[in-house]
Amino acid sequence: MVAAAAFVGLVLGVGALVLSLALLSGFQAHVRTRLAEEAPHVLVAPAGRPDFTAAEGAAAKLALLDGVVSVTPVVRGRGWITARGQAVPAVLVGREQRDGIRLDPAQARQLSILAGEDVTIVSSRTRLSPLGPVPLTASIRVTEVAALATGRKQPEAVLPAGMARRLFGLPEGGATGFELRLSDPEAAPAMALAVREALGAETTATTTWQEANRPLLLALRLERVAIFATVFLVVIVAGLNLAATSAVLAATRRGDAAVLTVLGASPRLLGRIFLFAGLLLGFAGTLAGLGLGFVLAVVLDATHAIPLPAELFALAHVPFRPAARDLLAVGAFSLVWSFVSSFVPARMAARVDVTEALRAG
Repeated sequence: MVAAAAFVGLVLGVGALVLSLALLSGFQAHVRTRLAEEAPHVLVAPAGRPDFTAAEGAAAKLALLDGVVSVTPVVRGRGWITARGQAVPAVLVGREQRDGIRLDPAQARQLSILAGEDVTIVSSRTRLSPLGPVPLTASIRVTEVAALATGRKQPEAVLPAGMARRLFGLPEGGATGFELRLSDPEAAPAMALAVREALGAETTATTTWQEANRPLLLALRLERVAIFATVFLVVIVAGLNLAATSAVLAATRRGDAAVLTVLGASPRLLGRIFLFAGLLLGFAGTLAGLGLGFVLAVVLDATHAIPLPAELFALAHVPFRPAARDLLAVGAFSLVWSFVSSFVPARMAARVDVTEALRAG
C-alpha cells in the first residue's frame, strides 16, 4: 500500500509538471512567434547623425547580406495628430507604399475618429513665416484603425514615407532607419553584428527583436523557472513517500538482510539492494508520469479541449507544446530526487545488527 501510494504520487507529480511546462511552452511559443512575425527582426539606425541619406546606398548593402529577406526604410519622428479640436502626441512612422494614415485604436478613441475621416498632422519641425516660426502641417485621410503589433511600447501612427520626409525635413530617399526581416529570426544577434560591419560599427546602431522585447522575454523565462519550482514540490512530496516506502521495506526485511549478511553479503551490497529497490520504483513512476503528461498534452492540444476567447488572447484554445528538453529535465530531476530519497533508508538497512535481527525473526 505504501509503495503503491508512492508510485501514484510520483506519477501524478511528474505528469502535472510535464503538463504545466507544456502549457507554458505553448503560450510562450505563441508570444515569441507573434513577436517574430510582427516586429522587425533587426532595426538599423544611424549613430551620431540624424538619418541615412540616399547616396550612402545603405539599403542595397543590407539587402546583400546573407539571410536578409527584406529591407524596409522607415522615417520616424514625433508630432501631434489633431481633429475636431482635439490633439494627441504621437510617434509618427513613415513607410513606403502607404496610402493614408493608420491610427492605433487608442489614438482614434481620443480623437473620436473613424476610418474614412481626415486628420491633421503637426510636425515638431518648424519653418519660418512672416509671423515667425510655424510648425509644418499636413492633412491626410485615416484609412485604417488597427491595433499595435505585439511588443510595441507606444502607439504609432503610420503614414506615407514621402509625407513623413516633408514633415521631418529629410531629403528624398532619406530614412531614419531600416527594418530587416530575416529568414531565421533567431539569427538576429549574428545579423546585427554583420550589419554593423557592413555599414560601419561607429556610425550604425542596431536593435534586435530580442533586445527590444528583453523585459518580456526575461519575464517568460522567470515564469518558466517559477512554474517548474512550484509544481516540482509535488514531486518532492512523492519522493518523501518514496523515502517512507524504502524505510518500511528496510524495517520489514531486517530478517532477510541478516540472513544475507550471515551468508556473506557485505553492508555495501545490502545498501545497493535496498537502493536499487527504491530507484526501481522511482524510475517506474517517473517513466509513467512522463508518458501520462506527454499523452495528455498532445491530446488536449489536438482536440482543442480548453477553448479561449480569441478576441482577448488571439488564440481559440489553450496550446500545449511538450518539449524534449522539458521531458529530459523533469525526468532527470525526478530520478535524482528518487535517488536522494532512497539513499538514507538504504544506508540504514545496510547497518543491520545480525544478532538482534535473527533473534527478532
